[in-house]
Amino acid sequence: MNTTITIKASLTYLCVKPAQLAGRLLVSCAALMSIIQITTTPAQAATPITTQVEEQQIIELKAIELPELVNRSFEKLTLLAVKNGLLIPVPHQFEDIDENGQSWFKEDGTPLLGREGIVDPHDSLFFRYADTGQRIDAFNSGFTRIAAEIQVLSSQTNEIRYLYVSDQLTGFQYKPLTQYDQKAGIIKSDYFTLHTKPEDFLSWNDFTYNSYQGEQQNSLLDTLKFRMEAGVLFNSATITLDNNDIKTEVLAVKQGPIRTIILAKSHLTFASIPVVFLDIRFNVLPQQFNISVNVEVPAIISTVLSNPQATISIDGNNLLGSDILTAFNPVTPTKVDGHMSDREIKLLTKTVDNGESWVWLGTNAGFDIYTELHVPSNFKAPISLHYVDDLSLEEKPERFVGQGPNIGYKIHQIPINETFRFQFDAYFSDTIKGITPQEFAFRIKDIPAVASQAIAEEFNIAQDEANSN
Repeated sequence: MNTTITIKASLTYLCVKPAQLAGRLLVSCAALMSIIQITTTPAQAATPITTQVEEQQIIELKAIELPELVNRSFEKLTLLAVKNGLLIPVPHQFEDIDENGQSWFKEDGTPLLGREGIVDPHDSLFFRYADTGQRIDAFNSGFTRIAAEIQVLSSQTNEIRYLYVSDQLTGFQYKPLTQYDQKAGIIKSDYFTLHTKPEDFLSWNDFTYNSYQGEQQNSLLDTLKFRMEAGVLFNSATITLDNNDIKTEVLAVKQGPIRTIILAKSHLTFASIPVVFLDIRFNVLPQQFNISVNVEVPAIISTVLSNPQATISIDGNNLLGSDILTAFNPVTPTKVDGHMSDREIKLLTKTVDNGESWVWLGTNAGFDIYTELHVPSNFKAPISLHYVDDLSLEEKPERFVGQGPNIGYKIHQIPINETFRFQFDAYFSDTIKGITPQEFAFRIKDIPAVASQAIAEEFNIAQDEANSN
């Protein structure tokens, strides 16, 4: 039997400052808006059961799955959720898509698909799984009109959660979940802060994580390292290019409520001549980085260099006592102690198989890192783990001597005269809480199933029994 609950709704959501409500409803941020009656079933009113994996998930929906929203303006649509009996706006982000299937930047030069700022079938909608809520069975039509219901099914909890879309609430300002201050070189969210060189965001400095409670008082990470090695033709020598040889230019920054995207171009120079060109998209989310890179080595370079190889890694700063599990040793961890053990050395002989490349580092002190490398399915060159646990080894450029540990991937053959794409993902967490890293590796990519339906007309509010006669 349904129970009718009468609640007072006010827009005091942490990330929301209402500027204007459509129609006849105008309020200030803390003003009491209306009396809303929401009908729920007792089961739906229960507190949702989720894990930290689900709480981390950022869901991307293609508008083709939301036909009710097509042809509407981004600015005219607001996502709502029922949280603890309150119907509140939640952070979300619409993005135009280009002909390559990526978030559109006019500075990139790739043509836009569809119309700017208008929902087209290939456009994307981003929101957090954690912001979904209960289902509304009835609502006050004097409050707002709901245009569509979005149903989100988690395969992990078998729970259906809901979001609602309104085209009558506009003008909300959401505090971005991630921010990039290009002038100061600071990338941050509510969970972490990363300082970079203002002139080169790929040169990392201090990294701190809010929940960390260990002994390391300095930066948890040393830096992001990118290296390329190649043979020199007509010579037995090998050259190594590193961060010091990279010149980076930020072309544009897209900062929305859910994620920040940094669009950049880089090139590596050898003897003052650009030899490798990189197109970079650095996606920053509340607890993760996604670094997508298009690598191009021009054909003319093959007359000088041969067999280019690349390594991308994150150098930890003296994270002694941390446990390491990987796709190559998913059960029994190795321990970071400043020295390479036989088991650690053996890991370097393994190559990625069937795309399984995950690596997990747990500090046991409120900070974990999980990484993956993604390459095209038709890419056949070997990819191996790059792992160094050696506090005495100096590998410049770095700010702190030692590899404590240095974790990443080595791509053993970069194609020449064609564009090669890879993506390096890093997730941050205080703990994976009761599940194995192998399960985390599966679940973080297991995005919930989504369906939607139009709500064609306004519902009348359910009446209390005393007023129903």
